[in-house]
Amino acid sequence: MTPAAPNLLISAPAPGAGKTMVGCALAFALKVRGMRVGVMKPVAVGCAGRDGMTAADDASALLASASSDLGPGAVSPYRYRSSAAPLDAARADGAPPPDFEAISAALGEIQRAHDAVIVEDAWRLDARIDAAHDFADLARRHGLALVMVTPADPDSFATAAALIDFARRRQLQIRGVIVNAMASAGCAALNDAAHAFAEANAAPLLGVVRYKEPLALAIVERLLEAAQHDSD
Repeated sequence: MTPAAPNLLISAPAPGAGKTMVGCALAFALKVRGMRVGVMKPVAVGCAGRDGMTAADDASALLASASSDLGPGAVSPYRYRSSAAPLDAARADGAPPPDFEAISAALGEIQRAHDAVIVEDAWRLDARIDAAHDFADLARRHGLALVMVTPADPDSFATAAALIDFARRRQLQIRGVIVNAMASAGCAALNDAAHAFAEANAAPLLGVVRYKEPLALAIVERLLEAAQHDSD
């Protein structure tokens, strides 16, 4: 029997926390379990310019990991060269801001065509997509459960805790926390720090990712078990 498939929003307290690494690992793990995996990075910031085009490397990585035949324009319809929250990046580039309703429509099409969907936000959960909507709004409309990826340092933990509280106030389903070691130093205490953080914030600990190590199989299994529980 094919396991129940998750629909997830991958978020983090700040850029560079490992969201794309986690999203790609999950997309690949679900794909090899026989699922059709849809991916989306609705707004990409800090994009490189290549041959007159604005390339979204995170979106390309997600597409490759899922072996998806979706076009880059469908997966990442809004791309900005400036590295800032979506609205600020659009202003800095002198470009039109993202259109929430267009993003929502595209995500709906991706969901209908796939068994599982992994969406990666830009900047963080509370970043505005347009003047009236943020990524929490997108998650609520499309039933995406939150996976918070956080480095194991005090500043990241503090911001992640505030965003988990924000998610609860917005009535999002919180699937859990993945603690990512961004450096080799301190790895010995990573498990203790991760468990303490999850307990303090009453959030399920999905697992830890040690420095330069792949996503643990146990993390994937916990996500699938949670999705199965939701479907029962």
